[in-house]
Amino acid sequence: MAEEIIQYQRQAPFIEQRAEKLLESVFGAQGLANIPQDVPAQQIAPLTQAQQTAIEQAQQGLGAYQPFLQSAGQTVGAGLGAIGAGIQALDPSQVGTYMDPYQQQVTQEALAELDRQAAMQRQQTSAQAVAAGAFGGSRFGVREAEEARNLAQVKSQRIFEDLSRNYLQAQAAQRATAQQLGALGTQTLGAAQAQSGLGSLTQQLGGVDINRLLSVGGVQQQQSQNVMEAARQTELARQQEPFRRVGFASDILRGVPTSQIQYTSQPSPSLFQQVAGLGIAGLSTLGALGGTGAGVSLLS
Repeated sequence: MAEEIIQYQRQAPFIEQRAEKLLESVFGAQGLANIPQDVPAQQIAPLTQAQQTAIEQAQQGLGAYQPFLQSAGQTVGAGLGAIGAGIQALDPSQVGTYMDPYQQQVTQEALAELDRQAAMQRQQTSAQAVAAGAFGGSRFGVREAEEARNLAQVKSQRIFEDLSRNYLQAQAAQRATAQQLGALGTQTLGAAQAQSGLGSLTQQLGGVDINRLLSVGGVQQQQSQNVMEAARQTELARQQEPFRRVGFASDILRGVPTSQIQYTSQPSPSLFQQVAGLGIAGLSTLGALGGTGAGVSLLS
């Protein structure tokens, strides 16, 4: 018949007592498991003064380029107007506006002077004809007609020269005016570009200041956030400290195997087992005394 052996494994009494106290401190009426813990809320550091200033400047700087852009637009209009006026100034039909208004008066005075000199020449010719007794003759008539023709030719040439000179001068003045207007228009467009660039530069420099303020403010805000988070972690560590002590005590209680005691419970041996045990003990004794053979013969 098979024997039933029951073994009980328990910890040392002083450890069991401490384990009971440990469980009572955790699960008792006033134990840690029954005490609610306030979880510190996570907080976000507010915006720093530098960040608020950056936001204000960003809002104030919106559209800061608009006045420059409007001025540039007006300047562009003026420049294009000057260039357009320069193109119109080259219109051949407008050359008359550049002609010398005093040219005709000068020409008339020149023609009058030619008439005066021609009259003097006719008087001299008449006097010579009278002295020669040829006044009224055919030779006198031919000479008089030739002088009149020469006078008309000289007067016509003078008029042509004066008009041609005046026209050429007017063309030169027209081209100079057109060039001046074109140069003025080009310079004005350059000024418009500078105004536009100034607006863009103003906007960019404002953005640089804003970025710097945001960077400085970000560092300050991060530092405040670190301080707040450090305080929160400290509070969590303070609340968890009792539980860490409980865990440490639990580890100590569970980590000492040499303090364990084994209890063995088994049924009493039968009469046959007792006799067999005595026989085996006797054989062992005889063997130790050197009488092994005799012992065996007695059993047989």
